[in-house]
Amino acid sequence: MIATKKYRHRPVYKKFLNLRDNVQNRQKLFKFKKKKWQNLLFRLNRTSKIRKKNCYYKFYDQNSYNISKYNNFFSKNYKQDVLTRKRFNLFYSDLGEKYLKSCSQKSRTRSNQIKNKINSKHYFYNFLEKRLDVILLRSHFVLSIRNSRQLISHGHIFVNNKVVTENSFLLQPGDLVTFSSKSHKLVQHYLTVSEMWPLPPEYLQVSYRLFQISVLEDSTFSNPAPKHSLWLNLSDITRFYTK
Repeated sequence: MIATKKYRHRPVYKKFLNLRDNVQNRQKLFKFKKKKWQNLLFRLNRTSKIRKKNCYYKFYDQNSYNISKYNNFFSKNYKQDVLTRKRFNLFYSDLGEKYLKSCSQKSRTRSNQIKNKINSKHYFYNFLEKRLDVILLRSHFVLSIRNSRQLISHGHIFVNNKVVTENSFLLQPGDLVTFSSKSHKLVQHYLTVSEMWPLPPEYLQVSYRLFQISVLEDSTFSNPAPKHSLWLNLSDITRFYTK
């Protein structure tokens, strides 16, 4: 008899407890009533603008942003690196380490090719934000990256009138993303449930009536949304995946 190791399924919500952040902006989290969630919910509601839903934006109070509790920069540095990588993996839904190292290598190569060198983290951010599954999430046609990957794998997403089944497909300026007619009802449900916040990036032109997304420009030089800057330290991420 061959012994097989059984892996216990751990819900993604339990990972938020250690991080003390609702990294994926899951609204279902606020419906949990057990005692173990109360501390996390209290922290999230305290930083919320309306104290009912977690919006991550309290731009009228600069003290609400995350500040490291360690006075010494080098103390607990390893722990901070681990938490940073966990937030990053949850935010982009567990991208492969080989893929991230490849993106990091390409970003450093492109940064070194130009005369006025730009920090490679901008190109690294660009590789991630140009992914098809991430674009669907930023435009609020889906509720999570998992929803977008399901639509892509089932052949419901068209890029320039061609079916694309690769989640890592990189969109270029001028590309047009459309949905199959069979998925319109499901996408419309996602739109009604979504909070539509934060707003889609400026380099995307979104038509919710026609179910279309057009890429206007490259996202390399666009400023990351405040949602990214709260927990994603791209400098540490790129440094880790260049080792």
